[in-house]
Amino acid sequence: MGADFAILLGLGTLGCGAGMAWLAARTASLQGQLREAARNAEALRQASAQLEQLRSERARDRETLDRARGEERQKVEWLDAQQREIEWLRRELDARPRVTQKRYKILTLGIKGTGKTSLTLKWANPLVDLGKLQGTKIERYERTVSHVSTREELTEHIFEIGDWGGEHLVEAQHELVVDEVHGLLLVVDLAARDGRQVDPARIEDQIREFEPQSLRYFFGSKTLTACKAVVLFINKSDVLSGTPAEVELEAHRHYQPLISAIDRLKNHVDTRVLVGSASYGHSTHHLFSHFVERILPKHAYDGQLLQRIKQDVTAPAAVYQTARLAAPQVGSHAQK
Repeated sequence: MGADFAILLGLGTLGCGAGMAWLAARTASLQGQLREAARNAEALRQASAQLEQLRSERARDRETLDRARGEERQKVEWLDAQQREIEWLRRELDARPRVTQKRYKILTLGIKGTGKTSLTLKWANPLVDLGKLQGTKIERYERTVSHVSTREELTEHIFEIGDWGGEHLVEAQHELVVDEVHGLLLVVDLAARDGRQVDPARIEDQIREFEPQSLRYFFGSKTLTACKAVVLFINKSDVLSGTPAEVELEAHRHYQPLISAIDRLKNHVDTRVLVGSASYGHSTHHLFSHFVERILPKHAYDGQLLQRIKQDVTAPAAVYQTARLAAPQVGSHAQK
């Protein structure tokens, strides 16, 4: 009986030990599974975060793509609009007459300091600041005189004015020989540079410069064939006193030898003598009108040009009086 109990007790002890071992093994296994589950949960969390990040990036990419598509559509619309405008402009250009130019050359000659450039710019480029002018070898100015249009053609009639410096008259003569010149403007003056009184010695120098023997070189056969107008402009008339008629008569008297030499050309070309002042604008308006009337064909006149000529022709004689009043000391000094 005692032996049997001892056996049963031993077997119980063995069974309890085995159960404890199994329980310990089971606990270790569960702990391993728990750790594995924790690692899987962390992996799932990271994967979820990555998925959310990918979704955000995809949304941003979609927005960028949509914006790019919108910009592309806008560019296509702009290009279409530009193409339509180009086609419209092309149709407009095709419907408009072609533009051509007809040029008329005028040369301005005179010794240094006579006021050639001031006189030329008074009608070639009225907006220029005459106070900033300097002596020049050669300057060229252009002025569109009129626009005449037909259904097929628009013609711009342009005066091209060459202003030759006084020390380069020989080169100007060469241009007369080589090119077709339609007008010639000879500028002389009555006073020295200070413009305060008549300078007889300077007048004599200018008469010698344009003496008949020299004029022959200016008026060769080609010049006489092409030239439509020759103007002698006696500048700085504001140094003379008297009425306009008296001033003109006095200026003619000073330059009578040159005027007589130019008069000999009347059978070949239209000649005219003008007395005025480039500084004060006296007679400068007549100069433009005269060249237009003598050089420009009548069919080349437009409405604006006709209005300008009408204004020049009807300009009041008060222009001269304004010039006189603008320089009272000059007149009184000359009178002395």
